[in-house]
Amino acid sequence: MKDKTVNKNTNDFLPLLAAVAFAYFAFGAITNVAGAIIPKIRETYNVSSSLSAALAATFFIAYGLTSIPWGVFMEKNSKKTTLVISSVITTLGVILFASVPGFLPNMISMFLCGVGITGIQVALNPLVAEISDPSKYSRNLTMFMVINGAGSSLAGIFVTAIENNGFHWTMTYWIFTAIAIVMTLAVSFPKYPKNEGANDIDEESRASGSSEMSASAIAKARSDELHTRCKATNSENLTIELLTKNPLIYLYAVGIFLYVGVEVGVANTIALYFEDKLQIFSVIQSAQDLIGSGSIGQAYAVVLNFFGQEANAEGAKNLVISFYWLGLLFGRFVGAAILDKVPGKYAIMGYITLAATSLFFATNTEDISIALWAFPAIGFFISIMFPTIYSTCTNAFPKEYSSAISGILCTAIIGGAVIGPVIAFVAELTQGAEAVPNWDAGLLVAYACYAYIFVVGLFSRK
Repeated sequence: MKDKTVNKNTNDFLPLLAAVAFAYFAFGAITNVAGAIIPKIRETYNVSSSLSAALAATFFIAYGLTSIPWGVFMEKNSKKTTLVISSVITTLGVILFASVPGFLPNMISMFLCGVGITGIQVALNPLVAEISDPSKYSRNLTMFMVINGAGSSLAGIFVTAIENNGFHWTMTYWIFTAIAIVMTLAVSFPKYPKNEGANDIDEESRASGSSEMSASAIAKARSDELHTRCKATNSENLTIELLTKNPLIYLYAVGIFLYVGVEVGVANTIALYFEDKLQIFSVIQSAQDLIGSGSIGQAYAVVLNFFGQEANAEGAKNLVISFYWLGLLFGRFVGAAILDKVPGKYAIMGYITLAATSLFFATNTEDISIALWAFPAIGFFISIMFPTIYSTCTNAFPKEYSSAISGILCTAIIGGAVIGPVIAFVAELTQGAEAVPNWDAGLLVAYACYAYIFVVGLFSRK
């Protein structure tokens, strides 16, 4: 590791730290609002469930297509230039969504948002390293991930608030427009490190120095290394070598593909499941109905009232999605401590079994109160999968392959564009004479993904 002294006067970069924090919040909210708006897309444009899910999936198609190009762009320019331009693209995307109605314009705008947010993520994670004292890097990255999770968790509540105040759901994107404009301005003017283009700081070593971040920070550091070291042609050769001579890499790559796919796919199915299978709008028509569904219903009512929202079916449905993402965030904190004690392979097998069990409870009941806690539990139990699969894959190969592994596994994130639409397609295919898709059958796809992830754990090294 090269010892490179970097000016880390925290006071010099406080405005930039604040801008970075806001950017993490913004892209968390814009990315993960999809679960709440998919039913709105279906209803507004009278399209099938699979088509509405495909619209949301275009974000991950953008991620798969533009991650490496953004890395190349940042290598030739700077993190500031990358961050500003990607923020502008994100702003254009949300403005287009808010101002031009229609299924196709919405799909184009979602893709633009994906392109922009991919660039933001490519620039932000290594930038955090450069504006943090080395001893505080992992703490800062943890803090920003919490802020990102807050944005994800609040996205569904935004939609509920808009509708409860008598506005059309697309008004949410005018709020996102304001947020994106503030983000663009915030990242445009602060002072940036003079050596912001330097790429020889060993971010992985700094990340691994904190037990709080554990495998999650290591995974992100390795991902950033891919994007900021595109001139390292030897890594490209190692990538080809891995893909052609080491079939074990496919075990992990498919695992990441299915994990990201099922994480997003289940999140984007929740609202449709509550509407179609559990008939939440018939069962819960008032706050009293929600409270009457048991202690979990009372908790939902309390949270909705806290945010000044009406405790009704719409609010409860969107809050399940928020709690799903909140469960995933909380699970990463708990999982970091568990992974200090439990080998990754056993954590993968144990956690994914509990995720599948939670899905079983969520889908084998007519009782809404059970589904209200079971879906967030899924988020909690899948929370450790990405960093743990990532780290066990890295441990399975010599250290010099780490950048090549990062490239392969980050490309597999495009699974987020596939599994959700597949779940919806299977649900429609097995619908038969029923009036709504068969979501129980569709979610069998999720069980298949969980089963494969279990196999990844089974064949991983300790």
